[in-house]
Order: sequence, then C-alpha cells, then structure tokens
Amino acid sequence: MSHRLFLIIAVIIRIFKEYKVRSALSVLGVAFGTFALITMVSISNSLQEKSRKEVEKFGKNLIVVKSGQIKVFRGRVHSFSTATTLKVADAQAIQQQIDHVVKALPSYHVSYPVRKGGTTILSTIIGVDNSYLQLKNLSIKEGRVYTDREEETGEKVIVVGAKIAQELFKGEDPVGKTLLIFRVPCRIIGVLEERGADLSGEDQDILIYTPLKTAVRRLANVDYINTIYVQVDDDRYIPYVKRKIKELLRKRHLIKAGEKDDFTVLTPDDYMRMEKEAIHIFSILGSVSATISFLIGGIGILSIMILIVNERIEEIGIRRAVGAKKSDIMLQFLMESSFISITGSLIGVFLGILLSEAVFFAFNLPEALSVSWIVISFVLSAVVGIISGLYPAVKASSINPVDALRRL
Repeated sequence: MSHRLFLIIAVIIRIFKEYKVRSALSVLGVAFGTFALITMVSISNSLQEKSRKEVEKFGKNLIVVKSGQIKVFRGRVHSFSTATTLKVADAQAIQQQIDHVVKALPSYHVSYPVRKGGTTILSTIIGVDNSYLQLKNLSIKEGRVYTDREEETGEKVIVVGAKIAQELFKGEDPVGKTLLIFRVPCRIIGVLEERGADLSGEDQDILIYTPLKTAVRRLANVDYINTIYVQVDDDRYIPYVKRKIKELLRKRHLIKAGEKDDFTVLTPDDYMRMEKEAIHIFSILGSVSATISFLIGGIGILSIMILIVNERIEEIGIRRAVGAKKSDIMLQFLMESSFISITGSLIGVFLGILLSEAVFFAFNLPEALSVSWIVISFVLSAVVGIISGLYPAVKASSINPVDALRRL
C-alpha cells in the first residue's frame, strides 16, 4: 500500500510540473478562501474579546443615566441638550422602587483646570460614592480611597488617575500633596492603577474622584447631579431596568406624553452598538469572501482535473492494461485534487496567521487565533478537493482501456 501511495504522489508531483499555471491558479483559489476564513475569524474573535474587556472596564451590569439629551456615536458620548432636573432623590428612588437594582450611585461630573506649580491640565472631576471604584473595577495603586466620614462632611480629598500623577508629579509620590482644582486646594489621598480608555472612550487615567458632596458644594456649588450609575443584579434584566428607569424618571420629572425626556439612559449595548454592527458586517463579508474563494478554487480544481483526464486518456489506458483497478485510478485523481486544495490551504493558513498577527500588533488587539478554525479550514479544503475531484475521478476510472489504447 505504501509503494502504491508513493507512486501516486510521484505522479501528482509530475502533473504539477506539467500544468504549472493551471495548478497554481487552483491552489491560489483555495489559499485565498482559507486565508479569508482564518483572518476573518481571528480578527472577529479579537474584536469581540476587546469588546468584552471594555465592558469589564465600563462596569459589571451597569446602566448610566445622564441628564439632558445624549447620543452615542462611534462609542463617544455627544451632548445635544443639558438639564438640571436630575437629583440625588432620583437615584434613591431608582434603588428603592425598581426590581433587580443592586445600587444606584448619584454622581456629578465637571471639567476643570487642575494646577500644580506652573503646570496646568484639564481634567474631569467625578464626585461619587467611594463604592464607585469597586463598581468600575478600579484599583488603588498608592494611598487609599476616601472614607464614609469624609463623604458625609464633604472633605476636599481626591483620588487621581495614573496620568494625573505622572504628568503633575514626574515620579514624585503624590499622596499627601495638594492640587488646585479651579482655585480650590484638594489633598491627594490615593492614586489609581493605570486603566486606559473605557467603553465610552473616556481615558480613565486622567480622571479625578472626590466625594459627591465635595463636588457639588465646594467645587461646582450646585444642587443637582448629572449622572446616576445603576448596577443590575443580572445582565438579563438590563433592558427591563432601563425601561423602568425611563418610566420612573418621566413620572418624577412630570414629563407629559409626547414630550422629550430630559435625561438619557445608556447601557453597554448603546455604547457598543456601532462596534457590534461593524464586527457583524465584517464577519458576513469575510464569510462571503471565503465562500466565494472556496467556490472559485473548487471550480478551478474541477476544470483542471477534467482537462488532465482528457489529456491522460492514453496513460490511464496503459495503467489499466497492466493491472491497475478502477479504484486505483479514482484514488489517484481524488488524491491529486485533494493535494491541490490542501497545498492551497497550507499557504492560506500561513498568510492568514501572518496577517492576523500583524493586525493584532498594529491595532493593539488581543491575541485571538483559533486553532479550531485552522483545523476547520483544513477539513474544508480537503472536502473542496474531494468534491471537486469526484466527477473527474469517476470519469477517469470509467475509461475503457481498449478504447484508450487505440489512441496511441
């Protein structure tokens, strides 16, 4: 059996040499199909993994209520109107009256210049309960978070992001030092671990956190808030809670039927909608491209194998005359077609892995090569080769040796 296999492989190599251009075109067709499939799956998986990590940064099962009319475009929040109707009492009502709400944290965001010595940078100050850091999976690198007592009294204490510490203190320990936030001196009690941007596109490392009372009374001097963070006990209930929040706030804000909301309720899906749509479209286009390429490769293999059969009728007749069985002829042609497709698959796998790694590196995406899809691409290429070579193999094995020898 091994001797027969060796002879068949030797014949396949000879055929490749004789029909270089046709064989190369067939190989390239399958190669592009495999390449498209592996690249599409790898990049799609990587983008999904990136999205999953961004959701973790955003906060587990988190809904964000913003004052005014907000739209999310390409993951970024754009304000179309402002309002001063959102109150701490609204957050309390959400937590007390809506099922599946674990906590509802009132918050106030304000952008102010932050100064130390002669260096000034613009930062967003977030006044919020100290449990917010845990809600957003933020970790303290140095120092501590503010206490409940400091929240109650509105102490001028802050926890700063990693970039704030780096840019203003240049390696110096910032804990215990003072920053001027819009002419208000505030004492740094903690520095956060570096996090990068979250799902909303906001850089977490340039933010400053302080007690809510400190932000609204000592920094902004207002009696309202502009954000409520609502944590849900299970992600299955996020749509339900979102709907209930809208109903509750419209009722509390006395908004009549037909009037626009003076608030916006956002979920991770709202931030990721365009990204998910882009991933979905990319996956569809990649699948279509891979399918067409495999189809073209299969048609190429079919056409070249039919030509090869027609041009090797005399050879087939001689082999049959010296004792080759129909099954031997069929096996040879099936192996030839499979060899073409598997060769193309090997090239496609190599190129697919190469491009995927390049994309991961260039766009700082997580590694997401799928071994299972590489195996599937091999199986698909073998199936394409067998199916494409089936008709030519049957045709070759059915050639009458007497008729074939008469052509000599």
